[in-house]
Amino acid sequence: MRGNGKRIIAALWLAVSLGQVATALGQARTVYQTGFEAEHDFDIEFTLIGQDGWEGEGTGGNGLVENNFADMGQQAYLGYWPPEEDGETFTSLWQPVDAIEPEETRITAKVLLMFVDSTNGHRDDFRWTLYNDNVQRLVTLDFDTVTRNINYALDDDLFLPTGYSFEFEALYDLTFVMDFAANSWTVSVGEQDIISEKKLTTKGTRLAFGDLGPTWVYRDPENPGDNYLVFDDYRVTAERGAPKPTTLEWAGWVEDGGALLRLDGNAATDQIIEYSGDLVNWHALETVEAGDTGAEIEDIDAPDYEQRFYRARTAE
Repeated sequence: MRGNGKRIIAALWLAVSLGQVATALGQARTVYQTGFEAEHDFDIEFTLIGQDGWEGEGTGGNGLVENNFADMGQQAYLGYWPPEEDGETFTSLWQPVDAIEPEETRITAKVLLMFVDSTNGHRDDFRWTLYNDNVQRLVTLDFDTVTRNINYALDDDLFLPTGYSFEFEALYDLTFVMDFAANSWTVSVGEQDIISEKKLTTKGTRLAFGDLGPTWVYRDPENPGDNYLVFDDYRVTAERGAPKPTTLEWAGWVEDGGALLRLDGNAATDQIIEYSGDLVNWHALETVEAGDTGAEIEDIDAPDYEQRFYRARTAE
C-alpha cells in the first residue's frame, strides 16, 4: 500500500456485508412467445420480416415453412434464397421486446432450431446475437456450417470455440439465460451447458435486454450457400434476478491522504461502515442507505494509523 509520511496502512480488511444479499427469484413472466402458426396471423406467403413485429436487415431468404418439424405446424426460416441486393454480407432477424420492467434483470430465451445443409457447394454461418436496448451488440453464438463447430464471441468480437458441435437436420432445444445484474450469460442445448456464466459485456456496455435473434452471415457474399436455419417455439421470459451481493472494496487514496472505500451491490437495508485497529473494537465511520449502489466512503483519519481494518454490517 501507499506510504504516507511516517506511517502506512499496513492492512485493509474488505469484508462482505453481513446484510441481506439476495432475495428469492421472482416468477418468470412471458414477454413474447410464438409458434409462427397461421392462427396467429403468420402467412406463409410472405417473409417473416413484417409479421407480428418481426424486423430485419438484409434481403436474404426468410419466411415460413410447414412441418419441417414433424407435427408442429409452421416454422420460421432464415437462409436458402440468395439476397436480392448486391454487396450484402448478412441478413438478420429480430423481435424487439420492450415490455421488460427495470427490476426484471434475468431474461431467458428458448427456441427450437435445426440447420439444413447446402446443396450448391457453399456454406455459411448462422448466429444468434444479443443486443441491448441501445442496439449495441453484447454477445454472439455462432454455428459454423463448414466445421459444424459452435463458437461464441463477447463484445470484443473475438470468436472462441465452445468445444461443442452440431449436426445437420437434427433438432436442438436452445436456451439462453442472461443475468444482467450479474453481467453473465449461459447457453444450454437440452440439459447440457455449452457456455457457462461468461460476461455479457467486457467494455462496460449498458446491460439491458433489447432483442435476441438469428443472423445469416454469407462467407462469400457473391456465392452464398442455400443452407438455412429453421426455428420454432420462440419464447422470452423475464423475472427478478438475485441482487448483486453487497461488497466493500478498496478504491485507493484521495488527494488529502484519506482512504477511499466503495460499497457496491444491492443491499436491501442500510449498511454501517465500520473501522478497527485490532479487529476487536469496531467504530462507526458512515452509514450508507439501502440501494445506494456504488457509494464511496472516505476515511480521512486513516493516514494517522499504522493499520486500519474495515467492514460493512447491516444497520439494526
